[in-house]
Amino acid sequence: MTNPINPDLAAALLGAQGVASTPEGTESAARFATLVLGNSAKTFALLAFEDEPSGYTAALRRNAP
Repeated sequence: MTNPINPDLAAALLGAQGVASTPEGTESAARFATLVLGNSAKTFALLAFEDEPSGYTAALRRNAP
């Protein structure tokens, strides 16, 4: 399970990107980010870039068309 994104963190991240937001907007952004991260965590954990660099290169070659 993914930890929920705090609305204060969402506001800080949006601000760092130069995006102004309302309290409702940061609340919505926090919920959306939590949902996206939660849904993608399992697949992201399967990505080969956590392997040794040579293993990552070999995986790229195996999956190349």
